[in-house]
Formats: sequence, structure tokens, C-alpha cells
Amino acid sequence: MDSEGSRKVTTKDALLYLKEIKTVFKEDMEKYEYFLQIMKDFKQNRIDANGVISAANELFKEHDHLLLGLNNFLPRGYPIQLPLRNEQSTEEDFKKKVKTRLEGNSHIYDSFLDIIKMLEEGKKSTIEAHEEIASLLEGHNDLLEELVQFLQGASGSRSGSGST
Repeated sequence: MDSEGSRKVTTKDALLYLKEIKTVFKEDMEKYEYFLQIMKDFKQNRIDANGVISAANELFKEHDHLLLGLNNFLPRGYPIQLPLRNEQSTEEDFKKKVKTRLEGNSHIYDSFLDIIKMLEEGKKSTIEAHEEIASLLEGHNDLLEELVQFLQGASGSRSGSGST
């Protein structure tokens, strides 16, 4: 299910994504199983990409990072987007919060910036960037919650102006 001209999604990417879904729904494995059924139905042409998006939107209602992660597996022309405030200021605000929070740990902040740069250059998927940044921000739950919105803007700027 790779799209023309974009980075090919690997089996590792798919397994990491499924692992994240399983982790999020560890207390409700029926939702994980339901997601697997959705994807099976899609693969067997029982539902189309819009059906997958609709079902995933409902299933991942409070888990934007899972919903956005699905973009890596959908055909071109079916992007999942979340409503955003001013995208650039959202990105800058998030970077400032991270920098302030990690004051005294410049190596962690530098790693954060390196990951974002690789994402913007298409050298990392949104899933990879999310996992790596989440490990850097461990213990900062408020920043982890904002990470999804930030990554949507950062990965979106790859195809756009590329400003950060």
C-alpha cells in the first residue's frame, strides 16, 4: 500500500504501528482486534479507504497519534488530517516549550531537533519520529499529549514549504 513517489512502508513500520495500537488498547483488546478486522476487510476489498478512515476515526477518537499514523498505510489521495490552529505558530510554540523544559539537557533538545529535521526531510516516518521523541520526553506527559499535533504539522511541512 505504498503511494507513488513516497517512502515505502516496511514490515517493521507496520509492526511498530500495530505494537503501538496494542499498547494503547492493552485494557481493551477488542478494539485492537476490531482494528485488525478493519484492515483485513480493506485488504480483501470489502471496504474502501474512506471506510477505513471512518472506522479508524471512531476507533481512535482520543488517540490522534494512532489516527495520524494510519496515513503511512493508506493510498495516496486519502490523507487523514486533524484540525489545526495556526500550524507554524503551533510548531514554534511546541519547540519553545520543549527547549524550556529541557533546559540544562541541551543534548536531548538537540536530539529532538535532529529527529524533526529527519522527519521533514523524509528520512523518518511520523511513527518513527513519534516513538523517538516520546522516549526523549518521557515523564513530560503534557508535552507528550501535544506531540501528535506537532508531528502532524512537522510531517505536513515536508510536502509544503518546509518551514521550521
